[in-house]
Amino acid sequence: MLLVLAMLAGTAIADRKKALGYYRAGEKAYQAQNFEAAAINFYEAYKELPLPEIAFSAAQAFRRAHRVKSNVEYVRRAVELYRFYLDKVTTGGRVGDAADSLGEMKTELEKLDTMHAGPIAAAVERTRLGVNVSLVGQSTEARADSMNEIDDASMAAPAADTAIAVTAEIDGKAVEPYTMIDVAPGEHVIRVSAPGFAPLEKREIAVKGNSALIPLALEPLPAQVTFDTERGARVSVDGSGVDITKPVELPAGRHVVTIVRSGRQPVARELIVTRGQTTTVVQRLEPTLRRRAVKWVLIGGAVAAGLTGVSVFGALYEDGVASDKLALLRRGNSDPLVREDYERARSLRDDSVNGVWFMGGATVAVGLTAAFLYYFDTPSAEGIRVAPIAGSGVGGAQVIGRF
Repeated sequence: MLLVLAMLAGTAIADRKKALGYYRAGEKAYQAQNFEAAAINFYEAYKELPLPEIAFSAAQAFRRAHRVKSNVEYVRRAVELYRFYLDKVTTGGRVGDAADSLGEMKTELEKLDTMHAGPIAAAVERTRLGVNVSLVGQSTEARADSMNEIDDASMAAPAADTAIAVTAEIDGKAVEPYTMIDVAPGEHVIRVSAPGFAPLEKREIAVKGNSALIPLALEPLPAQVTFDTERGARVSVDGSGVDITKPVELPAGRHVVTIVRSGRQPVARELIVTRGQTTTVVQRLEPTLRRRAVKWVLIGGAVAAGLTGVSVFGALYEDGVASDKLALLRRGNSDPLVREDYERARSLRDDSVNGVWFMGGATVAVGLTAAFLYYFDTPSAEGIRVAPIAGSGVGGAQVIGRF
């Protein structure tokens, strides 16, 4: 007994899943204004799961399909389905709309030639295949497991799936997505494609006398982004480092790109890419304050080095003068002015030596400062605040923060 109940429960779940697939295809066809395809899909869903909500949706689609292409069988089916709905739902829901539409369809039916009475095409046992295409990441269905009465007001704006041009083929013949066509029993090749999505091919076996709507989901193509910036720069996208020696694949949408290089101001950009887009991000890097200061520190070092050289030359010159004067003093009988010249030269020599030590030390200090500023200038992207800027094809950003 438990096994039977489990099998019945499993069958019910499978029927609902199958009905939901047909229903979603009907919704998409209805949004695309393909009311004939919508009616057939809704009716297939109704046959799998005869709920009043599905019956009402199918009736609405048959009614509108008849307005586009007059067909007495569509009117009969609409009358049948509206009646079913009103038998199940007596208050609330869409009872008013169903009653009004039922009256309209009954009046319409009286005007048509009843000699062509018979089962409508959707009810005849036929071998049919259709393609229910969904675009991964594009679905706008708010309640994935709900099947409510079709509301023309809510169907006014096309869903994302129907806004993108989808191409479908069965055995190389173009078919409307969500529309079932007659095929021969056996294996068939189904191909679907859409701009910005990877094309998909599937082989499906059509069973004689059965209708099948084949669900196919197209995966979006990533954008190919090339980065053109300074050699040695480190690039991260959404916080993860990337190899910029080759194109970087990114999913469609918004991304935050940070670029860091020693001696350059960190840069952050808001990058907006679309499916399958190929683009290049060109980013010029500005020197940091430290790196710009290195030049002036080196100029100061060069001046200090020059003054050191002058001091060395002066020390050597005055040392030579002092040596000459000392030699004269040692011979004796020297003019008193010779001693004065000797003392003056020795004093200047000592002052020059002190200058050599001072300016030489200053030169070394300036050199070390320049080396420190140059080699330890490694800004970080941490703490950068990104302010979006409108751009062409990609988004830009201002960089605000401390580095």
